[in-house]
Formats: sequence, C-alpha cells, structure tokens
Amino acid sequence: MTGFVITGHNNFAKGILGAAELIVGKQKNIIAVDFLPEDNIDILDKKIHLALEELSNSKDIVIFADLVGGSPFNRSMIASTNNKQSNIHVIGGVNLSMIIEALSLRDTYDDVKKLINQIIDVASESIRYGNKMLEDN
Repeated sequence: MTGFVITGHNNFAKGILGAAELIVGKQKNIIAVDFLPEDNIDILDKKIHLALEELSNSKDIVIFADLVGGSPFNRSMIASTNNKQSNIHVIGGVNLSMIIEALSLRDTYDDVKKLINQIIDVASESIRYGNKMLEDN
C-alpha cells in the first residue's frame, strides 16, 4: 500500500486529514505533519523524518504539502532527496479533493506516477468559480 504524509502550516495537515476521513472513513498508512507556530525548521525536519520512517515499509510514499515553496513543501523535497529510498514523491498545493481521490485510488494503481497524475487531474478539475457556474446555467 502506498503511504501518505500530509504536511502544512499550523493545523492544516490534521484538519484536511480529519475532513477526508469524515468523508471516506478512517485510514491506514497516512500521517499528518503540522508545522506549528512554535516549531522551527529542525523540528519540522524531525517530524517529516519520523513520518517517513513510520511509513518505510510502504511500496511508495507520497507527501502532500499545502503550499508549493512553503517550508513544509521545501523540507519535504529535501527529505525526499536525502532519503536513501527513491520511492518518495512530493506534491504541493494539496486540496481536499486531491486527498479524497488519493485515498480512494491508492490500492488500484501499481504505478505511483499514474496515481499521482490522476490525483492532480481530479484536483485541478475540482476548482470552480461558483458564480460562473450559475451564469452558465
């Protein structure tokens, strides 16, 4: 099973995981790593390292970060390149649709890159301007 890490600023990771589990049920092999106001980069690095260590028996690990270029994303990229395993993949700009899709499909894809492409497609298609939808209908 593919392991997932969700990371983000303040309580983002636990919040989005909680929302996803409300919709799809309790999940295994997924860890929320929050970058709290009292944390520094060293603490964030340690949290990410511990999450990767806990999921080390996973065939692949996908890290979902809240914001491309933010500390959780940047430190996840560093952790993925420093890790001796080449099975760690980092995605930035996570949203709830992306997490739900990932949890729903992770057992159906043998190729993690195909899973990631599907996740990104669904997430980008889920962004809509409600007022425009009303105007069009």
